[in-house]
Amino acid sequence: MGKALKFLSREQALIAELKEALGEARTLEDVYEALSRTLLTLCEADHLAVGGANPDGTAGLQWKTDTVQPLLKDYAEWVQDDFVFQSTLVHPNQVLSDVEMLRGKPLSETESFRRSQGAGLKLKRVLASLLFTEEQELKGGIAMYRESPHPFTLRAQWFLQQILPYLTRTVVRLQEFYALRFERDLLKAIAMGSNPVLVLNSLGRKVADTGPAIPLLERYFAPHELSDGVPRSWMERVMALSRFDVAVDPRLESLTLERGADRMDVTFTQSSVIWGGRKLWQVRMHERTHWMRPDWKAKLTVQESRVADCLHEGLANKEIAERLKKCSVETVKVHIKSLFDKTGTHSRAEFVAKGRRS
Repeated sequence: MGKALKFLSREQALIAELKEALGEARTLEDVYEALSRTLLTLCEADHLAVGGANPDGTAGLQWKTDTVQPLLKDYAEWVQDDFVFQSTLVHPNQVLSDVEMLRGKPLSETESFRRSQGAGLKLKRVLASLLFTEEQELKGGIAMYRESPHPFTLRAQWFLQQILPYLTRTVVRLQEFYALRFERDLLKAIAMGSNPVLVLNSLGRKVADTGPAIPLLERYFAPHELSDGVPRSWMERVMALSRFDVAVDPRLESLTLERGADRMDVTFTQSSVIWGGRKLWQVRMHERTHWMRPDWKAKLTVQESRVADCLHEGLANKEIAERLKKCSVETVKVHIKSLFDKTGTHSRAEFVAKGRRS
C-alpha cells in the first residue's frame, strides 16, 4: 500500500504543518488540536481520539477527544472487551481498519458497538493503532471514527500510518517532560543522567555534552572520523532525521557499535527545545563493556576468551564443551589450564574474581 502512494502538493503542506505542530506540542491537548486540524480533513473522519500513557506510570491511557468522550470516559472498565484494543494490541504501531479487526464478525455484535449506541454515538467505521516504543512499552494510541457505513479508504489508512512515528515520538517526549519536570531546562536534566549524552542541533553540530560523552567517543572513533568530538557519520544521520520529509527511515534513530568485546547502544531522539533557532537532538549512549579486565583479555586466544566467558557464567566443563561445539571436555580442560597459566590464577573462582574489570 505505502509504496504505491505519494503525497500530493496540498497534502504535503498539511503534513508539514502537522509535523511542525507536533514538534511544538507541550500537552496532549496540543497534540489533539494539531491532529484534528489535519487528519479529520485528510482522512474524511468524523471523530478523533488521541491517548497518552498515564504520566504517573500506572497502566492505561488518558484519552483526549472532543466528540467521543461519552464512549471513552469509562474505557478502562471495558477495554478488554473492545475489539479495537484487542486487535491493535496484537499489531503494535500498525494502523488497522475495522474490516481488518473484525474479520467478518458483524460490528453490531461487538461490545464496542453496543456502548457506542448507548453513548448516543453512531460510530460505524474506525481506523486505529496503539503506539509502542522499541522496548515494547505502550506510550499512546489513536483512533478515528466515521458515522458513514462506507469504510475508510486505503489512502486514509496510509496517511495515518505515515504520521504514526512522529506521533509516537511526540507522546514519548511529553511523558518525558512530565516525568523529569524539566520542560524549561532540558539540557540541565540531560546532564543529570547516568549515561553519556550529546546534544546536537539539526545540522549535527554539538550544542552540549555530558562529561563522559567525548572520551567515550574517542575510544570508538579515530580522530579523523570526529568533528568537535562528534562522529561525522552521526552528524549526517541527524541531518537526515531532520529533513522535512515524512519518509525518513526510523532505523536511523538507533544503532549499535562494537569495539572488540565491548558494545555501545546509541539512540537519537528529537527534543522540543529550541537552541539558536533550531530544534535539538539528544544522542544517548549506553556502553556494555566486557566483564574481563582488558590486560587479561589481550593475552587470550579467541577460543580461550569463549571458555573464559563460560567460566564467568559458572558453566561446568561438560556445559562448556556443549556450548562451544566440536570441543571435547578434555580440550576444555586444556583451555582452562592455559587461562590459569596466563593469568597466574589457580581456580575458577580466583580467575573470575581477579579477572573482573574494575
